[in-house]
Amino acid sequence: MSVPDSLRGRHGAFLMLAGAAALLMLLVVLPFAAALVAQHDDIADLKSQIEAEQAVVARRPQLEDELRVLRANAATVPGLVSAGSAALAQSSLQSEMATIVAANRGTLVSAQLLPVESVRGFDVVAIRYDLTLPLSRLRALTYAVETHTPYYFIDDADLLIQPNWTPDNPQAPDPTLEVRWTVRAYHWSGRR
Repeated sequence: MSVPDSLRGRHGAFLMLAGAAALLMLLVVLPFAAALVAQHDDIADLKSQIEAEQAVVARRPQLEDELRVLRANAATVPGLVSAGSAALAQSSLQSEMATIVAANRGTLVSAQLLPVESVRGFDVVAIRYDLTLPLSRLRALTYAVETHTPYYFIDDADLLIQPNWTPDNPQAPDPTLEVRWTVRAYHWSGRR
């Protein structure tokens, strides 16, 4: 194979050099330049992400203050038992219930503290009560418990009336009712 006359000499060397330079440009320089442009775009994206993250970090003290306020407000909702702990909330519930029962001419026979349950930041405190009261006071007692602030909720109620009661006799004394029920209340614990 022979080289054409046009590629021999200086002019040929120049053309060969120009071809090699063009080939080098296509194979090395252009991909390198494309990689640099892509890297520059990646750097710009990373810078904008960093700026966004820095803005979030800068807002952290403000968000923590807002969270403290929200937690403080949640602890003072009127329907919740305000106490320093679940045990104090149970004690408050027990004391208030003793007052409500006595105000309705009832007698507390026993009170059993039930385990505290945690539900979405709230402690659910519950006490099972055995009490007696005149039948005529049941409606008033139930109303006093259900409309109490902080809110109390009656669960699992069992009622037992004297077997010798005669409801048809208007002269019959007010029968004694035995009540067993569980009363629940909510306390803000702040735990999730």
